[in-house]
Amino acid sequence: MKIAICDDDRKDRMDLREALEVVWPDAEVDEYSAGRDLLSQIEGGEAYGLIFLDIFMEETDGLEIGGEIRRRFPETELVFVSVSRKFGPEAIDLDALYYLVKPYRRGLLFKIKKRFHRIHMPQLEVYDADIRQNQKIPYRRIVYIESIHNYLYIHLATEAVVRVRGSLQEVMKNLDERFLRINRGVIVNMEAVDRMNTDSCEVGGMIFMLSRRQRADSRRKYNDYIFRHYMEE
Repeated sequence: MKIAICDDDRKDRMDLREALEVVWPDAEVDEYSAGRDLLSQIEGGEAYGLIFLDIFMEETDGLEIGGEIRRRFPETELVFVSVSRKFGPEAIDLDALYYLVKPYRRGLLFKIKKRFHRIHMPQLEVYDADIRQNQKIPYRRIVYIESIHNYLYIHLATEAVVRVRGSLQEVMKNLDERFLRINRGVIVNMEAVDRMNTDSCEVGGMIFMLSRRQRADSRRKYNDYIFRHYMEE
């Protein structure tokens, strides 16, 4: 995931970058001080999933640059940034993901991230061994994945179970930061965890023991994830 910040105020760029490093730690963030420089990079092949674009810049109009990006690169999401709320209607007309008013509130960045993921919903593509066809399963629907012999049993929020051939090590490569391997046989979706205990994890009506060697690390990763995604300053 690549994010661009375009703002001619260096301090504002730094403040936003520091906040994004907490909210979106797996993202690569680039900075631009001029809209035309950003547009030139995109035209040269640089692809950004999300752009934070300041409206008031000395050399360029953020709304004008945003309009060009929207027309020519519609797959890129835009967040307009301003010290004023008055350009909200223009941002809506350009189908902006969000309109962010300075100074930045980290809680709103979490909201932007959630909105982005709802729109660009990540999915796990697997071959269902029972119905013998490929399935795309949204990450948010996965509660936990259990390995039994040579099969993985993917337990969904709907209480359905998808059975596929494979290993936890293989499937973990295709999952994002919300998933945690808690022992040799189970991966859990941390957003679906009911309780993380000292030596066990409660999820989807089940209680799984944490790996003895990884207990402290599993609890730390879970607590860090919850803090990053649900604590608002």
